[in-house]
Amino acid sequence: MSEIRQCSVAELFDDPRSAQLIEDYAAECGNALIGKPAPQRDMYENLEAAGMGQCFAAYESGQLVGFAMVLACVAPHYGVSLANVESLFVAIGSYSGHALMRALDDYATAQGCAAIFYWAPVNSRLARLLFLCADEYANTNHVFAKRLT
Repeated sequence: MSEIRQCSVAELFDDPRSAQLIEDYAAECGNALIGKPAPQRDMYENLEAAGMGQCFAAYESGQLVGFAMVLACVAPHYGVSLANVESLFVAIGSYSGHALMRALDDYATAQGCAAIFYWAPVNSRLARLLFLCADEYANTNHVFAKRLT
């Protein structure tokens, strides 16, 4: 059974299982165009302190199996609050993905956000899941990137 809860950045980073989950996240969700993910704890803590970022942790049998960070703020172009899922990862074999996404959706709703955006690498497990849930999550944008350095 999954337990999903809000947590601090410190709580997430200091969990002994987080290093392996972050490594697995990098392997699955890394972007070859910009390099291997290198989570910036201090930046996450600053977002948390400013009230713009919230971490979530997923546990199964008391063990950390997933994490997420959602950012919520007013979008200048629209004048409404929007939530962006900055990172989301659940260990392979875990069954916490849907519960974690529901927690993010509920958090964004409670923050008064008009919408929540999930960014998923092409062909990732998350992208496949979002396509399967197309009745709830609309594919609204395509992101294109150009390497500059």
